[in-house]
Amino acid sequence: MKNYILGILLLLSSNLFSQGKPYVEYYDLINRAEEQFVLKMDSTCYMYYDMAFASNKPFLKDPYIAAQIALYLNDTIRFEHYLSIAFRNGMPLKAVTASKLIQDKYYPQLYKKVARVYQQYGRQQKVDSVLLGKICMMCYQSDSLKLKVGGESQAFYKNENETRAFLLENLLKKGVFANEHLLGITSNAMWTEFYKKYNRKDLYAGNGLTNAQYSEECELRLKCPMNILLHSQCFFQENKKLLFKAVQSGYLHPKDYGILEEASVLWFKESTTNPAEKCGRPVEIISYNIFGTDPKSKVQVYDATAEGVKRADANRTKIYMQKFTIDKQKKELEEKYGFAFFFDFLDRP
Repeated sequence: MKNYILGILLLLSSNLFSQGKPYVEYYDLINRAEEQFVLKMDSTCYMYYDMAFASNKPFLKDPYIAAQIALYLNDTIRFEHYLSIAFRNGMPLKAVTASKLIQDKYYPQLYKKVARVYQQYGRQQKVDSVLLGKICMMCYQSDSLKLKVGGESQAFYKNENETRAFLLENLLKKGVFANEHLLGITSNAMWTEFYKKYNRKDLYAGNGLTNAQYSEECELRLKCPMNILLHSQCFFQENKKLLFKAVQSGYLHPKDYGILEEASVLWFKESTTNPAEKCGRPVEIISYNIFGTDPKSKVQVYDATAEGVKRADANRTKIYMQKFTIDKQKKELEEKYGFAFFFDFLDRP
């Protein structure tokens, strides 16, 4: 274990995973780009996208969204340009069909063009295979125990407590969290390789819980271990400052930070059988209007009044997150034109 931790420390100090410039400006530019498009529905958003992608390594959803916008505006050159940025940063070819807007035009109009761009610019992101294998094993064990003995069993709690302790000591305390910038996005190929390498089987194969046509890469994010953090009602409260530092360094998206904060309020239980969960109910309730009203929760974080929306927008600005008012309009554009704007745990504003 000592050798492994030493390896992690060397990994985090290497150029391979150094994010370099803080992500504050990147978030601001992406937010401006989306706002420009939502309000004007024209190409004025390109300038902000271009500055953002020149500033930092992008979250894959962002050049993908920019490519959708270019396609909507019938701008073939920009469509190919933004796809090339996504491909250069590790987006799999299959992920191109994540949005209905692109799906509807993929065959026969776009397929050959997209395949050509991928052939020229496609890259597989360099990741630490040992760390990726360890994170995948933690996530696999979590799902396995939940299916076998339940999500409130002591075995399940022990496993996830150990996972969160590992993430805290070896990543978060170094200013890093396991997201796509560290380990790439979740993909069918990633899990297939894991099953083969560690002699494991797909826990959900053949049980009717998954669609055979479904491709995990279309979610454009690293899904786990974010969910393991969400299973804890204390982890966010206890490590809020470290998680925010990960946001600033580009290893945790602002939306994910907001989801973790609201979930720590909505999903809090006065009593729990997890011996590691000893925190009290959050004293400060900060609303981002991410989750809707939860009838099971004693405390609500969603407020659709004019004052509530104003407060949510102000809170979102503090963590570099897109305004709620803009996200609502993005959701309307998704429904009207088939855009895919949201790639997170909830896939909603």
